[in-house]
Amino acid sequence: MLKKLRTWFTKNAAELPWRLDDLNAPRDPYAVWISETMLQQTQVSTVRDYYVRWMKHFPNVNKLASATEDEVFRYWQGLGYYSRAKNILKTAKIIAGSGGKFPETRDALEKLPGIGAYTAGAILSLAYHQREAILDGNLVRIFSRLYKLSFLPTENKKAAEIYWEQARDVARGSKAYLHNEALMELGRTICKVRNPLCDKCPLATACRAHSDDCCAAFPPAKKRTQQEWHGTVLVVESADHKILGVIAGCKFFKGQLSLPHFESPRNATVGLSAEAEKLIPDDDINSLKPCGKFRHSITTHKIECDVLHVTLRARAAHTAQAANAIQWIPKSKSMETFANSFSLKALKLVQKD
Repeated sequence: MLKKLRTWFTKNAAELPWRLDDLNAPRDPYAVWISETMLQQTQVSTVRDYYVRWMKHFPNVNKLASATEDEVFRYWQGLGYYSRAKNILKTAKIIAGSGGKFPETRDALEKLPGIGAYTAGAILSLAYHQREAILDGNLVRIFSRLYKLSFLPTENKKAAEIYWEQARDVARGSKAYLHNEALMELGRTICKVRNPLCDKCPLATACRAHSDDCCAAFPPAKKRTQQEWHGTVLVVESADHKILGVIAGCKFFKGQLSLPHFESPRNATVGLSAEAEKLIPDDDINSLKPCGKFRHSITTHKIECDVLHVTLRARAAHTAQAANAIQWIPKSKSMETFANSFSLKALKLVQKD
C-alpha cells in the first residue's frame, strides 16, 4: 500500500512554495513550522501568498524574533486565529534566545507555545526525516475511510490512540517523511471531504469504505455549536484624524490592537452603551453616525455587528486615557495597522459612507 502511495505522490505532488523540488531532501525546520502553522484551519490556496510574503519579510527565526507583535499581526492579517501569530512570536523568541536551532525531539518541541503533536511531528518528519507520526484532518479522513472507523479521535483518549496507532504504522518505514506528506496531499486532492475522487486514489483497493460504496459516511460529522453574538463596533475619529484602537477590555482580540466593540441588542437605538461611554465620554462627541453592519465568524462565534462612526471635538492627545490600553492610529495608516479582518470590515464601511 505504501509503495503505491509513494509512486502516486512522486508523480502528482503539487508545486508549493514550502515544498522542495527534491521530495527526498530534508527541509528547513523554520519553513516547515511556519507553513504548517499557517495551514491549520486555512486552505492551501489561501496560504500560498501569505507564506511567500511572510518568508520574504521574516526569512529566519532570528529575524522573526526581533519583530514586534504589531508587525507580526500585519503579516498574519487575514489568516484568522490570531493566537497562532502570538504563539509564533513567543516561540521564535525562545528559539532565538537558545541559539536559533530548533529542538529535535517531540517533547522539546511540544513544550514551545503553539506547537502541538501534529506540528511537532511535521517538523521532525519533514525537516529531520525522523520516523515520527503526524495526524491532521486529512489523515483522520483517510484512516476513517480506509478502516471504516465510525468515530473521531476527538471523542476520547481510546479513539485518539486508535488513529495515532495508524499514523505510527505509516511512520515506521524508512520513507516516513514521504509517506506522511503523501497522505496529506492525498487528503487534500483526492480523498476530499465531499466528492472524493476514488477512481484516482492509489489506496482504493485497500479502502473498506470505497469497497462498500459508503465514503460519504466517513468520517462521521463533527458536532458543532456556534454561538450568536451581536455587537457594535466603534470607529472613533479624533479632530486631528486619528482612529482609536484598543488592546484591552473587549470581547474579541484581547491583547491585540482592534477597534473597540461592545455587545448590544439587535435593532438597538443608535447611540453609545454605558460600557462604551466609559471609553468615550458623551461630552467629547461631535457626531455619531451609523454606517451599516457586517457579519463575521471567530472560532465558535457567529457575529453580526453594527458600525458607528464617532467623531470627537478634541484632538487625540486631549482625549487619550489609559495609554497602555489604547492607541491612536493616523487615519491614513489605519487599514495597514489594524491586523484583523473584523476591524477592517468596519473601517471599510466607514470609508464607503
